[in-house]
Amino acid sequence: MTSLTTLRGKGKRARPSDHEEALPVAERVYRRLRDAIATGELPPRGRLSERELSAGLGVSTSPVKAALARLEAEGMVVTQPRRGTWVAFDPAKLAEMGLIRAALEGVAARLAAGRIAEAQLDQLRFILAELGAATEALDTARLIEANERLHATVLAAADNVFLANAVKALRGYYLMTQRRMRTAQLEPHKAQAEHEAIVAALAARDGAAAEAAMRAHIARTVETLWAEELALGRR
Repeated sequence: MTSLTTLRGKGKRARPSDHEEALPVAERVYRRLRDAIATGELPPRGRLSERELSAGLGVSTSPVKAALARLEAEGMVVTQPRRGTWVAFDPAKLAEMGLIRAALEGVAARLAAGRIAEAQLDQLRFILAELGAATEALDTARLIEANERLHATVLAAADNVFLANAVKALRGYYLMTQRRMRTAQLEPHKAQAEHEAIVAALAARDGAAAEAAMRAHIARTVETLWAEELALGRR
């Protein structure tokens, strides 16, 4: 059975932030468990007990049960009758999730090319400048933050709630990607050129070029971050 000490701080129950406190209990529990799985605190194939999780998080079993149901729908846990529940979020699948992200965000870029407002283009150009400065300074934290804002801006410009929800379902992948980026050998200058190509295609209202540029950018990132996992999947 998975130990819950990883969900606590030095033997004490983990305290939620002020922002988390404002969330409904069920949502807070869901986010805590989702993030613990995504970051490996609750490891792949680890057994999950509703009773132990509720004790570790200081809540009743009801929000834990609801959270596990949501996580099962997202493919992060598996429940089988008489066998129990365990973590199904296998790091070997991260590369595949990255390719799914490339497809979804490629479509987002295509849609955005026909809908993006000038204010959003100005925002993207501003973010590009931030990314350029962070690239020259090799500031990984700033790169990660600005990169996330650029992709979020393109998704917002696509203005499609179904696509946005599909991308949000990959939250676990984003968390793992950010964690990997802090230790991986990044190629920020390549990423900067790719981001510039995406924004140029959006400014030209060229949907096909925007989609191709976004897909190529994310696919290269997947190859850079998850080369080992991709190799395992090809065996």
